Amino acid sequence: MKYILLSFFLIVFASTNKHAPIIKMHSSSCSIVDGKPLAGYKLELSAKGDQRNNQNVLCGYEYDKIFSVYTQAEKVEILEELLSFEGDTSICAKEVCNYGSKSFKRPITKIYTTQIDALYLFTILTVSSYSPNYCPFPVLYDNKTGKEINNDQKKISKVFKIYRNWLKENKRKRFVNYNVPLRNTRFEWFSTQKDFKYDKDDFKIAKLDRSARVIGICKD
Repeated sequence: MKYILLSFFLIVFASTNKHAPIIKMHSSSCSIVDGKPLAGYKLELSAKGDQRNNQNVLCGYEYDKIFSVYTQAEKVEILEELLSFEGDTSICAKEVCNYGSKSFKRPITKIYTTQIDALYLFTILTVSSYSPNYCPFPVLYDNKTGKEINNDQKKISKVFKIYRNWLKENKRKRFVNYNVPLRNTRFEWFSTQKDFKYDKDDFKIAKLDRSARVIGICKD
């Protein structure tokens, strides 16, 4: 399915924080599934100071440049806010797409939820330049069972717990020379390229910053 980026009408759902950077929006213009628009929601990271007045949204995850403008403390708040979407099973308006650096083995899962959208955006923002090989698809995978788990709430909650602990630890270290969120766990993002050796102690990401390459754009 070709990536569709159109101007579309947005319904903005206000967060408890009036000027929260993460906004949940309704759309039916991100994907066409079985010949019909996929109606659902998409999380948007707004630019710093943006009041979200009649602005179009990207259906992908090209937010690293926007993210890099925020202060360290604000970046952490954004990540914490993304984790607050645990349990949100509303349908994401964008179907599963390859955001990798090339064609990878595709998952069976075609549609995902807002809580996966949140985890995936969190991952791309923190893994940055490595995301095309670390998380090509917004689909979680259980290495122990060999199954995709986007529809397994119990396991998704375990992943959220891993992410919260990871965020707490790296917040304490001020995100200096950190590793990937799912390192040394049974879970991974579908088609993770393990030859990058993310599980090794000497694999480090210098800091929370914009990517050195184009990321978050659908390759389908």
